[in-house]
Amino acid sequence: MPVPLNPRVAEALNRQVNNELKAGHVYLAMSAYFDAQELPGFAAWFRAHSGEEIGHAMRIYDYLVKRDARVELTAIDQPRKDHATPEAAIAAALAMETEVTGQINELFDLAHESKEYGTQPLMHWFLEEQVNEEDLFRRLLDQVKAAADNRWHLLVLDRELAGRGGS
Repeated sequence: MPVPLNPRVAEALNRQVNNELKAGHVYLAMSAYFDAQELPGFAAWFRAHSGEEIGHAMRIYDYLVKRDARVELTAIDQPRKDHATPEAAIAAALAMETEVTGQINELFDLAHESKEYGTQPLMHWFLEEQVNEEDLFRRLLDQVKAAADNRWHLLVLDRELAGRGGS
C-alpha cells in the first residue's frame, strides 16, 4: 500500500495548482492588453507564458494524482485588464513571479519539514524554474524601461519578442 501524501502538503500543493492557474489567467489578460496596444509580439509572448503557467499547474496536478491525493480547483478572480503603460504591465508580471517564488519556497519548506521526500524533487524543479522566470521578467522590464515612452523602441522590442516565443 503506497504511503499517502501528507494532508498539509496536499492542501498546499492544491493551493499552488490554483496559484499557477491564476498566473496563467493573468498572463492571458496581459496578452489581451498588449493586443489592444497593437503590440502583437508582447501579446504572443504573454500568451505563451500563460500556457507555461497552465503547464506548471498540470505538473502539480499530475503529481497529486500520482500520490492519490484529491485535486481541488477553486474560482479564479478576474484579472486586471488594463495597465497604465507597458512598463507597468511588465512590472506587475515581475511582482507576480516574485510572489510565486515565495509560494514555492514555502512549499519546499513544508515538504522538507513534513519529510515528504517524494515532493522535494518536484519543488526543486519549481525553485529552478522561478530563478529563470524572475531573471527573464527582470531583463524584459529593463528593456521596456530602456525603450521608455518611445513607440519606435517598443515596436523594435515587440518584433524581437515575437521571435522569442515564451522564453
